[in-house]
Amino acid sequence: TISPNIRDYYGVPTGEKVEKLAMVFRSKDKKKEGKDVGNADIFIDVPEAGLNVTFVNPGENKREDKGKTETIKFNSSITANLELLINGASVKTVQSAKELTYSYTYSSEIDYQLIAKATKSGKVVYDTVNVCVPAPVVSKPRPTGYKDGITYSDDGTKATLVLYAPRKKNVFVIGDFSNWTELNAYQMKKDGDYWWITINNLVPNKLYRFQYLVDEEIRIAEPYTELVLDPWNDKWINEHHQINLEIPPYPDGKTTGLVSILQSKKPVYNWKVNNFKIDYPDNVVIYELLLRDFTDEGSLEAAIGKLDYLKKLGITAIELMPIQEFDGNNSWGYNTNLFFAPDKAYGSPKMYKKFIDECHKRGMAVLLDMVFNHASGQHPFAKLYWNSKINKPATDNPWMNVTAPHEHSVFNDFDHSASKTREHFKRVLKYWLEEYKVDGYRMDLTKGFTQNKGKENSYDQDRVNYLTEYYNTVKATNPNAMFILEHLVGGSEENTLAGKGMYLWRNVNNAYSQSAMGYQSGSSFNAMNSFPRKWVGYAESHDEERNFYKAKVYGNGVVKSNETDRLKRIALNVAFTALTPGPKMIWQFGEMGYDYSIDSHGGRTEPKPVVWDWLDIPLRKEAYEKSAKVITLKRLYPKAFTEGNYQLNIDGGDWNNGRRIALTHSNLNMVMIGNFKPSGSTTTNPNFPKTGIWYELLSGKTLNVTNKNMTINLPAGEVKIYTDRKVEINNAVNNVKSVHFTLSPTVATNYLTISTDEQVQTVVIYSLEGKKVKTILNTKTIDVTDLNSGMFLMNITTNKSQGVGKFIKR
Repeated sequence: TISPNIRDYYGVPTGEKVEKLAMVFRSKDKKKEGKDVGNADIFIDVPEAGLNVTFVNPGENKREDKGKTETIKFNSSITANLELLINGASVKTVQSAKELTYSYTYSSEIDYQLIAKATKSGKVVYDTVNVCVPAPVVSKPRPTGYKDGITYSDDGTKATLVLYAPRKKNVFVIGDFSNWTELNAYQMKKDGDYWWITINNLVPNKLYRFQYLVDEEIRIAEPYTELVLDPWNDKWINEHHQINLEIPPYPDGKTTGLVSILQSKKPVYNWKVNNFKIDYPDNVVIYELLLRDFTDEGSLEAAIGKLDYLKKLGITAIELMPIQEFDGNNSWGYNTNLFFAPDKAYGSPKMYKKFIDECHKRGMAVLLDMVFNHASGQHPFAKLYWNSKINKPATDNPWMNVTAPHEHSVFNDFDHSASKTREHFKRVLKYWLEEYKVDGYRMDLTKGFTQNKGKENSYDQDRVNYLTEYYNTVKATNPNAMFILEHLVGGSEENTLAGKGMYLWRNVNNAYSQSAMGYQSGSSFNAMNSFPRKWVGYAESHDEERNFYKAKVYGNGVVKSNETDRLKRIALNVAFTALTPGPKMIWQFGEMGYDYSIDSHGGRTEPKPVVWDWLDIPLRKEAYEKSAKVITLKRLYPKAFTEGNYQLNIDGGDWNNGRRIALTHSNLNMVMIGNFKPSGSTTTNPNFPKTGIWYELLSGKTLNVTNKNMTINLPAGEVKIYTDRKVEINNAVNNVKSVHFTLSPTVATNYLTISTDEQVQTVVIYSLEGKKVKTILNTKTIDVTDLNSGMFLMNITTNKSQGVGKFIKR
């Protein structure tokens, strides 16, 4: 019971208007749940005190059959003169009453507007309900050449919508232009398996919210919408992600589920870089990046502020984990629900374009992680043909399998043998290359593109054909784009795909974890060497345990017990990752030896600590600087690293005497040696190809080689990189500018103050274990009353710089 009244029960302050009550009903055993259509909360209007009028039957907008008779009823909150109007005509009035009833037959296939009117002492109030009696579906060919989705007229005043929906009985468009009710004017025409309609009188550049209402009960967003509104998650997006000015609010109380957007003549982004090109795709070093965990803010704007760091690191391509609209805001992104709309959790469409433009300005490509294996249940293709009894796609779903024909699937599996599936995804690939100027894709779980059960790990010609079709679409759109597969099938199928020009992921995580820990067993790097150079080798990815977490927890001897010995191995691992032949990838913060477990902080896909403060830790900063020199060397000499002759001594047996990579080319000769043993020096023969002066990249020292077979004493965990020409890489080692500030008091009970001349943008407080405790925006006064007693770290970001401080909460 809500008593004594709504305001007291919920503690609503005086003066704040209560408009609706939101509720969900659950049984005691929690097995049954009462919600609105689309699994949404039930919203009940709360009228203001005084004279109000409300329809009881029909209680909401609805569809009705021709010839149906019903008793229309509405109530008044107090005695008043009541009147019922239908399509503007008064059909009944009663005086001094609180209720009006009227029997009415919906005799025509038209729209009916029912208006309840109450008058008392000169005050008049209304309630309105719309009833649609659908006209027969009109069969008519759609305009020639119009594809699925939205096509705008040249002047921006019209939009033609086309929806592929075989075997459906009728489809209405509902939205801002229909006041979110079914109107016969917005019933779509039928053209075989397609439905279509032209919406007129649009205002160019204005955003219109809309959905499709299929067979009276299925509400879906337009599958090709370029922007989507989410009733469950948009309201939780951080304000500093700056989406509010570009994106309209969700139409609360008018519909449920995801809502799509019409916008003709939308503003064109002013690209600063129009013709970016990856010059040496076989030589890229890719930085895999999860926007959520890359900065404290988790935003595109904050990530743009870190791009100079990545440029100085030598990175040539950034691979963003999935950014297409996904369920929720806190996610890795592999639960996609719409493929043409960027997820707003990180920022607006304009900010995505700015991020890509800024990457291109710095010579870095942008690759998107694309998930074509599956989609969440919120995807329109799933909702249109869904079997609620088994909670899976229906057997007649034109795009999806009922059950995945392979064992690796999650969510709802796409059937790539279906032409409509491939048509949709080819348009997705083309769209992001053209509209956002991305430079290619990493295709998630492509072994799942099979329809042949039991063949996910063996050669499947059908799967090769599907992938080739997608690849050809990419190359026809941008001949320079990269197309990388997370295939992990091995054998002849990967060789076939590589022979066509596709790139493939190669997971060498175990070997590099072994080398980081100081164990010879299982540490061969030979898998990094492939020909053709189409395998993107990596020591870490989002999916693998972090090398230096294992080193910290399971390291061999001093590798585990001595942080100095452990962290100096970071550059060693990075060097023997990046400088092996072919394209390579590192996971974010791997250049500083990220050592929080993938399964820490609540689970594998949960947010992990952001570690920009590590640049103030000498050993971490040194690891970054050395990693930057290594990766930048590869960027500066692409011809040498793609055309040169390699000698590789990186097998498991190349341990006691050190590992070696030698490169010979007219542009650059390089000899790299490394000691992966946990302790003890090695006497290593670099086997220099010629005598003379050689330059050690990491230390800047020179070595006069008078004997090509000379030996070098190499301490444990060290790497030396010798080149026959001096390579200057000063720009790779500049640190991020530190903010000058003081904290007072340093032992605080309630509040502490940051004293600095700069504008404080973000303050993030961490426990000593590295767990993020609190984030504060745009203030120099920090409330710590809610913190437990103990010592905390504080990461401060201003408009110019960043820094780290410590304080004690008493």
